Amino acid sequence: MKIEKYRKHCFSAFAVFVLILSTGLNELSAQYSIKWLNIGNFHSPYSEGMVNREEEPWGNAPLMWPAIDYNSGNSRAQAFWMGATNFTDENGTNYPHKIAHIGPRSGGDIQFFAVEQSIAGRFDPEVIVDGAKSFEKYVYVNTIDPNMDADRAMTVKNNSRIGITTTAVMNAFSQEYHDDYHIIEYSFTNTGNVDGDEDIELSAGLTGVYFFFIHRYMVHDASSWIRGGGAPWGKFTMNDAVGDGHEDYDVDFRAQYAWAGLNPDNTSFSSVGGPMMFAHWGAAGWDTTGRLAAAQMVGRVTISSPDAPGGADSPNQPSTMGVMGSDDPNLTTDEYDASSMQIQYNTYMASGRLYPHHADDIEPEGNFDTPTNAPNIFDGVYDEGGWSVIEGHGPYDIPFGQTVNIVVADAVGGLSMRAKYDIGKLYKAAGSDSELLSYNGSSMTKNQWALTARDSLFKTFERALANHAVGYNIPQPPYPPEKFEVTSGTDKITLSWVTASGGPTVTGWHIYRAKGTYSFPIIGEALADHGGLGHELIANLAASATSFEDETAARGENYYYFIQAVGDAAQNNGAAMTPAGALKSNQHWTQTYLPASLKRAPGSGLENVRVVPNPYHVKADTDVRYSDKDRLAFLDVPGNCTIKIYTQLGELVETIEHTDGSGDEYWDQTTSSRQVVASGLYIAHITDNVTDETAERKFVIIR
Repeated sequence: MKIEKYRKHCFSAFAVFVLILSTGLNELSAQYSIKWLNIGNFHSPYSEGMVNREEEPWGNAPLMWPAIDYNSGNSRAQAFWMGATNFTDENGTNYPHKIAHIGPRSGGDIQFFAVEQSIAGRFDPEVIVDGAKSFEKYVYVNTIDPNMDADRAMTVKNNSRIGITTTAVMNAFSQEYHDDYHIIEYSFTNTGNVDGDEDIELSAGLTGVYFFFIHRYMVHDASSWIRGGGAPWGKFTMNDAVGDGHEDYDVDFRAQYAWAGLNPDNTSFSSVGGPMMFAHWGAAGWDTTGRLAAAQMVGRVTISSPDAPGGADSPNQPSTMGVMGSDDPNLTTDEYDASSMQIQYNTYMASGRLYPHHADDIEPEGNFDTPTNAPNIFDGVYDEGGWSVIEGHGPYDIPFGQTVNIVVADAVGGLSMRAKYDIGKLYKAAGSDSELLSYNGSSMTKNQWALTARDSLFKTFERALANHAVGYNIPQPPYPPEKFEVTSGTDKITLSWVTASGGPTVTGWHIYRAKGTYSFPIIGEALADHGGLGHELIANLAASATSFEDETAARGENYYYFIQAVGDAAQNNGAAMTPAGALKSNQHWTQTYLPASLKRAPGSGLENVRVVPNPYHVKADTDVRYSDKDRLAFLDVPGNCTIKIYTQLGELVETIEHTDGSGDEYWDQTTSSRQVVASGLYIAHITDNVTDETAERKFVIIR
């Protein structure tokens, strides 16, 4: 049905203060354990409360895609509310509407009580660089089960204040055509357990139950800081929906999704597609080419949601699809405030399917590629935080002991990593939003290219649906190595691995290497026009190989590797929209995050010590400086020495203790307080800690 647009109400500062006091400091500071599902191209954390509140986890936004990219999260905050009508609690108090909340800012573990959070996996490869375990996000796998359906799955179970026990299983897949989404299976059971112990407090049936989610999307964290304004908080996010019955959408699924919209205050370039136009602390140092980092869309598709416990999938679910203000004053979490819960239940949780959609209201003519209106002003209502997607399943009457099962998939899709880079460079060079950019036989404007991400996201949705339809029995690549080890040497870097037992046939091995950084998201080649960054294929080996010596590494550079087992094309039956051909084990199983490098032998005497490059010029080409922009080398130093760096006035800048026994030491041109040094003349004082001999070298830095 058509529903009324949501209105933002005035809320005084005094009321906010009273609200904070009434909510309680314990709830505002409540914390859950957070663990990552970090295999494949799509990584996301999940808390014991199932969702991640605002800024959880700090520094790594959820829904990361592509996962190897720097700061590639797509969600700023999430919430899960569970509501019922005519509810009587364990003390005999009746509530016309009772809601248990977690998020988007507070609420949680005094309304949801963690019972279990565990991770199972088919395998858990060990990756080692120079004797140290290498990982970006540490994950402890509780159980190894080679026969499980997903490649890795997290189970979260909790009880709630309305007596429903939730079990959520988040399934991740590493097959290369099915690694852009997570399928989440929810089971909501009326157990009557309203706290964290095993005692059952209630035994009544529940009426009018809604399972309600809030998604505050912001679309590619790093690029949001370049787009500016409130973009990192989702202020300019565009939200849309399909499959809600209001139009003929030419798709056979129900989904809501979002993309990076117009920031009207940014007049230097159009923010659609998130072009990386300049350097920023929130982005990688290399990311200034105009790359369309946010040429992608994020969303959730409903795979199965019934109208009643034990029922089949219904086109009527989710019954609530729409948006609410991200800074709406009704985003409170007091489970004892009856009037607040009534507003939340009636105005949002049970509000129906919004039409026109948020995106249609912002651009009524559908001109999404030439936008003119601010996405944070919806139906004439201004919200400083933009608008969040809401999703409500229900209402359900759930007798004691019965269960409602709901299955969804969270996904991101967009331009390929190479297309983002190439088209973004064309856009930055053109300097115009209206110029047609020719790429791979097609010509479109930058915004039109960015909006093709919708097709990619919808294909990802369809693959998730197909995977679920075949019971997760999709074609499998070979297993990754049980162990992958990278060892730095004086004249080569040695890679070795232990082949896994079992799994599909291995026909060969592909080894990739990246210089300078692992987060430059180009797979397949090193880009000569960008300092040689990118993951290039350096070896194609036979199935019997168990080691490789990289003798082409350049001295003074840091290198990152991954290895893929190549499968047999005949073992790919094409199920669940998997294209024909040989499948490969996923990059993320063996990606190294610690650098390996060539180590020269220690210098034979202090007279041989050199500073390279000297002079150092920040704008020099990478053929006369290292690919790590601020890297300066002290070469042929003793294996155990102390290097003290002074300004020409004698001020100590930094002290480096070199103890690894090699003849190389590097400095990133920062002080002991992590400030980048200025241009000038500097003096390095080197002390051999074995002989106590000393030497000095002068060098120049130009910025």
